[in-house]
Amino acid sequence: MTKTQLSSSSVQPPQSLWLRAGSRSVLIHRRTAMISVALLLLVIATGIWALGIGGSSLNHHKVIEILTGGGTTGQRMILLQWRAPRIFAAVVVGGALGISGAIFQTLTRNPLGSPDLIGFTMGAQTGILVAIIVAGASLASVTSFALVGGLLAGAIVYALSFKGGFGGLRLILGGIAVSSMLGSFNRWLIVQADSDTAYGALKAVTGTFASVGWDTAGWALAGIALISLLVFGFSKSLETLSLGADLGTTLGLPLQRIQALMVLTGVALVALSTVVAGPISFIALLAPHIARTLCRSYTSPLLASALTGALLLLVADVLGQAVLESLPVGIVTSALGGLYFLALLIAETRKKL
Repeated sequence: MTKTQLSSSSVQPPQSLWLRAGSRSVLIHRRTAMISVALLLLVIATGIWALGIGGSSLNHHKVIEILTGGGTTGQRMILLQWRAPRIFAAVVVGGALGISGAIFQTLTRNPLGSPDLIGFTMGAQTGILVAIIVAGASLASVTSFALVGGLLAGAIVYALSFKGGFGGLRLILGGIAVSSMLGSFNRWLIVQADSDTAYGALKAVTGTFASVGWDTAGWALAGIALISLLVFGFSKSLETLSLGADLGTTLGLPLQRIQALMVLTGVALVALSTVVAGPISFIALLAPHIARTLCRSYTSPLLASALTGALLLLVADVLGQAVLESLPVGIVTSALGGLYFLALLIAETRKKL
């Protein structure tokens, strides 16, 4: 057995299970399934705990009582109309970013293949700034401009990397170049605006769930859920792509069509997430990486990546509210992401000593 084979086998879950329904079958790795269940329980427990955090604190017994139909009218309004949308949004957006990160890391076969670094997040941010500063700040314009901005950034990066293929370095370098240029354009837009508009624009592009409500973000969250279901429907094709473009073509996979569809869905998830909460960095990069480590897999499991992203973003938002005096979650995730990769760097350095 070669060194490569030994390395691959060492990260594979020791036991798997086939589930069959008629002509369809699904291979489930038991460790991945157990990790996913544990992550789901952690998300639920953290969400229930987070419902009790705020100016009017409620213990978890009271939270559960209200969720089951009890409590006063005021308590139900605080919990269900003010706090629940924020927590639900954190879970859904975190899951969407985790899925998007898993898509791009699988397509590029590169652990740095995140929408944060490739430029798609910056494209959606540019769309929001154009909507606020140039076209006015209605919900419809912000949403459409964010989607168009993310998709245009994705199209440019796709065109730049088309000849090199998604497995090459061209996608990463093209994405960094596009992201850098869009970042400069974004700063120019803010500098050109008047002070009130510039302040509102800066708040819009700072990741936060402070103004999230059922009426403002409900449909965007529903869109994220539908796109996520579509991605899970193509999970088998995505796993085949992780084995390499040549093998995927040999197995009869419509490579270009699947790649284009995955890029489109990944960018759409990032754009809708940006509409709901503004740009949030590092979750799409961290979640698949942590999920791979927990599941001991050489690819990024979609469900585990989604649940890891949901848990990370929810914990970051709770940390920002309860400990850091309502610090926006986008700032918290940036700090946590930097600390995580600094810890990885220190650990790698110690291994070589």
